[in-house]
Amino acid sequence: MANFQITPRAAFVESNELNFRSLYLFHTPLGSNQNQSGIIDSNVTTGLGATVVNNWPICDGPSPGATVVARAQGLHIYAGNWQNTFSITFGVERYVHICIRTY
Repeated sequence: MANFQITPRAAFVESNELNFRSLYLFHTPLGSNQNQSGIIDSNVTTGLGATVVNNWPICDGPSPGATVVARAQGLHIYAGNWQNTFSITFGVERYVHICIRTY
């Protein structure tokens, strides 16, 4: 059973620590079940700027038959390191009121 904890900090809401236990994010860049796709190629000279959109499932277990409880939807950009921005939207009724954005 998936559970999570939100630990408030003495700062803005954006600084809360989110601790999800027993939830697993699956990204599949290749194959028939691909859940991310490149939309902009990197600059040939610098190698920077590759942009990929994603719709990663978040499941309540590590096995292929686990239940999808949320989706991480957004993009990642290569700027020397990969920078990720996505929203986590829960679809399971007990989590449906939670929407998390990462920046």
